[in-house]
Amino acid sequence: MESQGIDVSVLLKPHDVLYLSGSAPVCSGLLIFRHSPPVQVCIWLDGAEVKRNSSFAQVAGYRFPESSMAEKMANLIQKSLDSLYTIGIEKDYITARFLETLQGSFPRVTFVSITRALDEMRAVKTPQEILFLKKATVMADAGMKAAWAAVKPGVTEIDIAAEAEYAMRKAGSEGLAFGTMVASGPRTLLAHPYASRRKIGKKDVVVIDLGAKYRGYSSDLCRTTFTGKPSVEQKQFLKILLQAQKSAFQTARPGVSSGQVYAAAEKTLAAGGYDRYLPSDIGYGSGLRQSEFFPVILKKGQDILQPSMVVALFQTTAYRRRIGGIRVEDQIVIRPKGYEKLSQFPQPLFD
Repeated sequence: MESQGIDVSVLLKPHDVLYLSGSAPVCSGLLIFRHSPPVQVCIWLDGAEVKRNSSFAQVAGYRFPESSMAEKMANLIQKSLDSLYTIGIEKDYITARFLETLQGSFPRVTFVSITRALDEMRAVKTPQEILFLKKATVMADAGMKAAWAAVKPGVTEIDIAAEAEYAMRKAGSEGLAFGTMVASGPRTLLAHPYASRRKIGKKDVVVIDLGAKYRGYSSDLCRTTFTGKPSVEQKQFLKILLQAQKSAFQTARPGVSSGQVYAAAEKTLAAGGYDRYLPSDIGYGSGLRQSEFFPVILKKGQDILQPSMVVALFQTTAYRRRIGGIRVEDQIVIRPKGYEKLSQFPQPLFD
């Protein structure tokens, strides 16, 4: 804010609100002033609880529908600042209606994006954040174990997702890190194959991608199984995919660029001729979201890895119609001299 001359930042994204204040109920946001104490704004009914949980000393409530959070924030800014030139906003999250309210209140103000700065701030984890992610991963492992046991011909993808989600809740998960993905047969080629009513066939590839939440932090785990005997090419691809993932993990260390991590995976896949099917992005940072936007493991990417970053690989795969969208994904912590894989649930090779 100092370097960009931002007088106040308006934060609405729940992950940013939780990260900075420790409390992010629905309908809440933050005002971060450059030269004044910050304020958390919430619907008035939640005020007492936010005061108990927030690290911010000042909490302001608004009454809906008589007022809105945007109107309340504009009023607080007007009371706090005699002159105002620049407001920082999360351009990837703020709604047109909210922005119109701010523009109406401050017609001569410049709005600048603060999303990248927040993404980079959240990328390097504290020991406590890593502990929370480890706890969320234990819950994801329980969900994957239940889902794995439920896979058989005749059951629906939703049936499998239900078993996984129940197991994660029983293990202590606060909710889903993202919509549980269970894909079978041709649906494994979809980018985001959330569980459907499709029934599992007698000879299907089945991909399960799920995550649990602990203290707001999200695990992310993906495994592939089969009903019936997988083909030779399916087994071959799964084996080389695991090798490519390992190559990427071994390359992921402090000071290395995201493009170098991508290149290591691509080189391994090239040995089997699968590199040409690989998308340009294969992984993302993880934390309060299972997929964050720094670092991004991208072809020729320039994001530099640092100790205590958490990265998920592979979030995409080398999609090939004949063998299906076989995927394997794990989160790792970047350590000073290597990496630490979080999940303990194995990926069989089906030899």
